[in-house]
Amino acid sequence: MAASSRAQVLDLYRAMIRESKHFSAYNYRMYAVRRIRDAFRENKNVKDPAEIQALVNKAKRDLEVHIGQLYSTDKLIIENQEKPRT
Repeated sequence: MAASSRAQVLDLYRAMIRESKHFSAYNYRMYAVRRIRDAFRENKNVKDPAEIQALVNKAKRDLEVHIGQLYSTDKLIIENQEKPRT
């Protein structure tokens, strides 16, 4: 792996771990950290630069899309109520 690819992958890993710590629920936090670590370990022996770049791009999309939306909660019924008209 080229030095720039290695740095890019490590930066991405750190960013994903950092973002996973923003989950308020302990179980979601631990699941995210475990899943990130497992995915990076699973792909640690990939040598093809094109495949590495594809995996990095996929992880970046996941970070942008899923971290923000993953396990988000809907508003409570009480939050959706309209104010009574007077």
